[in-house]
Amino acid sequence: MSKNRNSLSQLAYDHILDLIMTKQLCPGDRIAEVRIAEEFGISRTPVRTALRHLANQGLVDIAANRFATVSTYTPDTVRDIGMLRISLDSIAFKLAMLYGNHADFLRLYEIADKCRAGMEANDQFNRRTEDCNFHLELAKISHNKLLVKYHTELYLRMQFILLYHTDAVVNTKRHVEQHFEIVSALMNHDEALGLEILTDHLSSFYLLDQYFPRNFLYNLPSDLKL
Repeated sequence: MSKNRNSLSQLAYDHILDLIMTKQLCPGDRIAEVRIAEEFGISRTPVRTALRHLANQGLVDIAANRFATVSTYTPDTVRDIGMLRISLDSIAFKLAMLYGNHADFLRLYEIADKCRAGMEANDQFNRRTEDCNFHLELAKISHNKLLVKYHTELYLRMQFILLYHTDAVVNTKRHVEQHFEIVSALMNHDEALGLEILTDHLSSFYLLDQYFPRNFLYNLPSDLKL
């Protein structure tokens, strides 16, 4: 693919993503491929490329007859993502405690502080963004490239759930403050407490309490632990 076509696809991608993340397009809405192409004076090919990229990221569904709609997440989809998030974040926490240093943990604290500032200013975009950034940074501190890859691939799905499933968080303030408790557990090398907070943090958000017992991760048999 030529550099020019890449840039056109990126232009279409950024535009469609913005429409979704600003709720100008909502779950189930059909995406006007032709209108987008006409708006930017481009062919439909780069628009289709952008839609395929968004489909791979879980934000767009492409029907058999080729039209695309914004994805609709069922409760089962949210739970599936949540189960994966808990597993990945728990491994990331253990590795971060092993390989992270004080400067790494301070970066996590700064991100947590930005997330809280977004909440207090009722700036939901920044709150959502920094919430996702916190967990991505935790993966980066683990120094595990596959964990970072998986978290990056889930990043937009996480933002999508935060945007369209606001009923998933019963206590937003508590959810945001738990970021600081996770950092504190890392700094104190308290694995059991950190995993307990992390499991509560994510299971309450993804409505997993009845599916994912709180002590599941930190009471695994020793031969199954990291």
